[in-house]
Amino acid sequence: MKKLHLLYLLLSSFIGIAQTAPSQKITINLKGAPNGKYVQLAHYYGNNQYIKVDSSLVSENQIIFSSDEPYKGGVYLLVLSPDQYYDFVISGDEPNFSFSADTTDFVQSVKFTNSKENEILFSYRKYIVNKSNEARSLSEQIGKEADFSKKKALQQKLSTLQKEAAEELNKIIQTNQTLFSSKVLKANIDPKTPETLPTLPNGRPDSTYLFNYYKNHFFDNIDFSDERFLRTPVLQTRVERYFKDLVYQVSDSIITDCDRVLALARKNQDIYRFVLWQLANKYENTEIVGLDGVFVHLAESHYLKNATWLDEKQRQSFTNRVKVLKPLITGKVFPTLVLQNAQGNSVDVAQQKAKYKVVLFYSPDCGHCKEAAPKLMQFHASYGKANNVLIYNISIDYEQDKWKKFIADYQTEPLINLWDAKHTYVFRDNFDVYATPTSYILDDQNRIIAKRIPVEELERFLQFYERKNKQ
Repeated sequence: MKKLHLLYLLLSSFIGIAQTAPSQKITINLKGAPNGKYVQLAHYYGNNQYIKVDSSLVSENQIIFSSDEPYKGGVYLLVLSPDQYYDFVISGDEPNFSFSADTTDFVQSVKFTNSKENEILFSYRKYIVNKSNEARSLSEQIGKEADFSKKKALQQKLSTLQKEAAEELNKIIQTNQTLFSSKVLKANIDPKTPETLPTLPNGRPDSTYLFNYYKNHFFDNIDFSDERFLRTPVLQTRVERYFKDLVYQVSDSIITDCDRVLALARKNQDIYRFVLWQLANKYENTEIVGLDGVFVHLAESHYLKNATWLDEKQRQSFTNRVKVLKPLITGKVFPTLVLQNAQGNSVDVAQQKAKYKVVLFYSPDCGHCKEAAPKLMQFHASYGKANNVLIYNISIDYEQDKWKKFIADYQTEPLINLWDAKHTYVFRDNFDVYATPTSYILDDQNRIIAKRIPVEELERFLQFYERKNKQ
């Protein structure tokens, strides 16, 4: 179950922030536009959604968008339908501009008036379309060419073509540094790594240098002080790539890199707010075992320290979430849990010895729990008994009759069946049981090694964990 409600509300309130400024008008003549129908003006917000900001009725291929306030800078979309749209730049510095185009080939046909931003952007796009066609032709020839020398000549031509394209892009960026479209183009460029490697004290080349150099310079081309990047797909995409491809997927490494990227993002509060939301959303809902500490760190060290935009209710929600999650971070000793068995005796989970312990919280009325019960018994019979795994089957309900009936119906007597007869715990607050069944796996020191592993995956996870620890 994903817990998006708090972070979603924060993002929704962020999107709604308005600014005051003079009016703006954009006039479009678009051959092939749906006359007599409304089309939308929207902008990106991150890389996977767009926010509608205006609409216009198409009349004789003409579309007019106008606003009492200028549209915020970003990459915008002219949306004719969900699967037909065309993007262009609004910088915030060009109040009124126009363009004409043909839907059959928007990029090659579009012509802008009073928008140097888009003239620069689309001149490069047209250049790239032509170069891509040349490159495709060369690639096809290379694939068919059998003669080695001729193939090599073609490969050299392709390499020269790629070099020319890179030089053209750099030329456009250097000669138009103040334009937002130039910033957008630049932000898509990956860092160029050195051609020679430094040597280690033993005289060998440093094989990690190129990776570390690339990682350390990955964000060099993004201007984190420019909040217009919020309304482009560039910022979110780049942050996603960084954490997917360049960050070692263990909690400590991720936390270090989160702090590094958020330090860059603090050049602009709105950028910082968005990147923090992006990372918190990613790691609150991660399915990777052992990364739960990342969200706790982000909440504790960023939201609760730096998020001046939070109201008191939102701040309290983060405070409460940290209070629940912090004692349950993977690697920590499982909190004290003393419950009662069918004989009325108290059982302390920490006191019993086993190689592994599975602590499973369930509700006798839960349909998923009823489906999981036979699978849990199968795990106990096929793996648990033979591998010194204790299974604590814990009802979170306070009705003893239902608890006993569940045990009888699903024949879970071989397990350690417990319930909270003394009403000691609020399981949602004490053990983050917001859905059932919820599982924790503990090692022989009662440290949490995994949580929320589905019952049918328990054996596979423990086998994986065993192999990993033997390496």
